Amino acid sequence: MAIGISLVKAGVGLGAAVLGAGALIYECALNTKLNGKFVSMFDHPDPEQTALYEGDAYGAAQQWFNENKGDDKVISTEKTGPVHGYLIPAETESHKWAVLVHGYNSAPQGTAMFAVHYHAKGFNCLCPSLRGWGCDETRYCTMAYHDKDVVLAWIDYIIAMDPDAEIVIHGYSMGAGTTMLCTGENLPANVKAAVADCGFTNAYEQFRHVVKSYSGLPAFPLLDAANAVSILRGNFNFKKCSPIDAVKRSVTPTIFLHGTADDFVPFYMMDELYEACAAPKAKQPIEGGLHATSVVKDPETYWKAVDGFLEGRI
Repeated sequence: MAIGISLVKAGVGLGAAVLGAGALIYECALNTKLNGKFVSMFDHPDPEQTALYEGDAYGAAQQWFNENKGDDKVISTEKTGPVHGYLIPAETESHKWAVLVHGYNSAPQGTAMFAVHYHAKGFNCLCPSLRGWGCDETRYCTMAYHDKDVVLAWIDYIIAMDPDAEIVIHGYSMGAGTTMLCTGENLPANVKAAVADCGFTNAYEQFRHVVKSYSGLPAFPLLDAANAVSILRGNFNFKKCSPIDAVKRSVTPTIFLHGTADDFVPFYMMDELYEACAAPKAKQPIEGGLHATSVVKDPETYWKAVDGFLEGRI
């Protein structure tokens, strides 16, 4: 009996320790007020990647964005509560709209390179803050899961303001995950196309890749414990945050782009997403592109693919 009680106590203690480790991982990965230190432990940018982001093109785009973004705009829906974003109107009246969706550990300013391009082509640009980032008032990142509702709220806002709006959703990294989750919904006909740049297939699979590749720690049971904490705290189930399942339901024409040298969201995920997508589709690898750098690495190939895909659709 004593041995049995000791084993039960040991099991309870081990379970509590694993759950505690899961809570720590959850806080480090998804609490955006603590996230920066955690990311710096595992993210060691390639010198080429750093150079791209410190280059003239990226810097000029950031300056243009800051000069044109105007004030933070807030709308609210029953489902989302307050959501934030920047609206950059086209130079002349236009029914073309680009909803530009930033990535993990970023903010609307992270879409500056895309905003410059779309604005020059006569688009109105709407750049939302995703959950926990930018001007958003919540504390925890949702890796696209609840961000989908943020983007859908802005789409409804655009259509209410401009019933003739023709909309493209363009997201990178976590923003690509958000974009694809949106395409799995019953979208208004105003949404004409989607662009998914270096998106992941499933949040659990993405976390598993990062844990395995960057920390050397076992995904099980730590990642599963972190997922349990996320569910218990009412955030989201990692396994149900699944862009690959969303694109299987999609009718929204979608182009997938991904840097071939991406080791954060692995390049092979683009092909898995492309093959799963039920909508009209295209794909464009960007040779040598690291994570979220394709538009800076090879803008000519990038925009030739995107603009060609959108031609005749919007």
